[in-house]
Amino acid sequence: MLKISIEPRRRYLVIDLRRYSWIPKDFDKIGGLILTERELIIPLKKRVEPRAEVWSSFDVNLTNITALIKGSIVRYDLRRLYHIHQVYEEKRRRLQKLAKHKPRTTRKLLEKYSRRERERAMDFMHKLTARIAEELANLKSGAILEDLKDIKSRILHGSKKYNRKLSKWNARMFQFMLEYKLKWLSLPVKRVDPRNTSRACPVCQALMAAYRGKLLRCMKCGIILDRDVVAVLNLQMRGAGVPPRVLLGALAPMMGKQLVDIYSR
Repeated sequence: MLKISIEPRRRYLVIDLRRYSWIPKDFDKIGGLILTERELIIPLKKRVEPRAEVWSSFDVNLTNITALIKGSIVRYDLRRLYHIHQVYEEKRRRLQKLAKHKPRTTRKLLEKYSRRERERAMDFMHKLTARIAEELANLKSGAILEDLKDIKSRILHGSKKYNRKLSKWNARMFQFMLEYKLKWLSLPVKRVDPRNTSRACPVCQALMAAYRGKLLRCMKCGIILDRDVVAVLNLQMRGAGVPPRVLLGALAPMMGKQLVDIYSR
């Protein structure tokens, strides 16, 4: 039971945590409460010792998340999340045309739509990361993620169109939510250098060139792979130290004769 003083010795906010099934039952203590006009934020704390028997790697893109889980390529669809951002971007664009005539109304509506967009995006990502965390918990798997510290300063440039597109990229939100959910389940998270993960050949580490669509081809060993698959293979090798041939062997059914040709060299 929480009893929060609103007006000393006169008014209290009393909350029975047992009424909310989504609150974890295995927390150790409650952190500092944050009470706003719209909500009460209750930080829960738990002491854990993260351990993993296996590792899974994740590459976050605009419209999907590609993962290597238990030797298989898995894709999580983000098109609905991308559509949410597009819808609110169009609403903001229309409102900005009214800013000269009704600035106060425009400002209030922009704040409202920005809040709605953020809440809908967070709801989508909470549900997705909860599902992924449950899948990894069943496998006792840790997660390997790209280290995206200062990523905006590295990839943003003067193109408004490109920067607007990147604003719909929810990689940091995904990583933050997945990491704390996994740590709560005593599963570890590793962050690795993302440099050239989508370009380095997972077999020989030579730089790959664009081949067709999202496919890349290594000019040295000849392997042809999807760009996102290349990324999760490289992340797996950097984070878990798994040799490339072991990883590619697990993907043999997907790659077929191409893999046999590479192994025979």
